[in-house]
Amino acid sequence: MTFLASDTSDASSPESPAPDTVTPNPTEPPTCWDLALAFGTIGATGFGGVLPWARRMVVDQRRWLTDREFAELLPLAQLLPGPNVANIATVLGRRFRGPRGAASAVAGLYFCPTVVIILIGYAYAQWGQTPLVQHLLSGLMPAATGLVIATSVRLLGGLERHWTTLGFAAATFVGSFVFGLPLLLVLGVLGPCAILTAYRRGRSQPRDGHDPQGQSGQNGKTGEKGQ
Repeated sequence: MTFLASDTSDASSPESPAPDTVTPNPTEPPTCWDLALAFGTIGATGFGGVLPWARRMVVDQRRWLTDREFAELLPLAQLLPGPNVANIATVLGRRFRGPRGAASAVAGLYFCPTVVIILIGYAYAQWGQTPLVQHLLSGLMPAATGLVIATSVRLLGGLERHWTTLGFAAATFVGSFVFGLPLLLVLGVLGPCAILTAYRRGRSQPRDGHDPQGQSGQNGKTGEKGQ
């Protein structure tokens, strides 16, 4: 009876949580079907380049990654061989559901485009040289360019606000776009420098934030002793 009473008092105490209360997991990993459906939607609707649509789906709609996580994943996808979005699908699928998730994400990404491109290839062979089709393709180019620019601006918004980050981003733009250097060469030179700079800055920040707290704590103790 004493044991039952103590259990009842512990369960009813405000400090102990209710036995039927379970904290939901806000970051529940998606299933293989979710990965295939999401990247299938990206492949089916990603006109003019699927990178803007991939960022919108992964960050804004599904919320599987933050802006900064997507910005950190994109350089890795660019360094790996193959299309950038396919590499992103592989990495995310492997992260959430292992090899099956990677295969599901990549299969979903390529299923609709494969079917559509076969049909479009047949149609283009028949009517590709007509003025209507040429004007249609010319009209899609500004929209595709605007999507790429909007994605670049959103990626810049997810970067850390520091002059070194902006400096490396500007140097990468100048090296690859202005001088026309190969992307692997630009990233191979600037990448290690940016990683080393971020590592040193990350090590210095905890010490900088820890010293003022220690000084304030010592000042508080001195004031209490004086009173």
